[in-house]
Amino acid sequence: MTLPAPKIFFSDLDGTLLDDDGGVHPDTVQAFGELAAKGTRIVLASGRIPRTMAPVCEALGLEGPQITMNGALLCDPRTGETLHGHTLDEHAVREHLAFAEEHGLPAVLAYPDGYAAPDVEPLRAGIPAELLRQVTDVDELASSRPYKTYLLTGFDRFRHVLADAYEDFASRFYVTSGGVDNSIELMHPDANKGSGAQALARHLGVPMSEVAAAGDGLNDVELLQACGVSIAMHEAPEHLRDVATHVAPPRAEGGLVRAVEQLFAVGPAVGSDPPPHTAQKGALR
Repeated sequence: MTLPAPKIFFSDLDGTLLDDDGGVHPDTVQAFGELAAKGTRIVLASGRIPRTMAPVCEALGLEGPQITMNGALLCDPRTGETLHGHTLDEHAVREHLAFAEEHGLPAVLAYPDGYAAPDVEPLRAGIPAELLRQVTDVDELASSRPYKTYLLTGFDRFRHVLADAYEDFASRFYVTSGGVDNSIELMHPDANKGSGAQALARHLGVPMSEVAAAGDGLNDVELLQACGVSIAMHEAPEHLRDVATHVAPPRAEGGLVRAVEQLFAVGPAVGSDPPPHTAQKGALR
């Protein structure tokens, strides 16, 4: 099955577009380059801060607003030019820090160019030193207008703390995972990848029926639900695969690149029959 090229294609990064080592595979560059040549605007939709998204934009030649920090900020990571954003106010930050302390969790506040935390020692293994600063003054942290709060749960405590966060914060904040089930993110209630995609599509005058997206985690649910064509990675949780219109082949078999080739007739898949494992759900299961 071949579909018309979408006007916009939103793609998650880690676990979706990027290789396991965090790099951009040449096949990915080629496939998305061919898709762009058909008139598709490629837009990244990631939980990452803009600073760590800039190299991917450069590798793919992307300009203009991207969805960063799980939809809390729409900006050009290469220039810093901002289209739309939702920061956390002082009361929100204090609530998040109190929740972290109550649960004995390290907390990290995220900004476009880095992170701040009351204690950086538990974070050094996962965040480069140049992106991390320690701020012990809670009043300073509370008034710093971050875009989101990370709570580092570890894999063992993730589900329990996530349930507590849903219960405590309900509709007052957007609660999701950090992409991998070892951290939780708390953001403005209107911030998520789906609302970010809708805001950018409106800005560009593109109906959501002509938009496609791909993702692999809890933080991609709203994004896939919002788009006319949606691709869940084969390795994604069942609930995400259920909301998608298509499921990509396993990453070991090309993953997102093969899905893009088969759906939109780009790359070596053009004119070839899909392999047997693509016969279900949108021809890409």
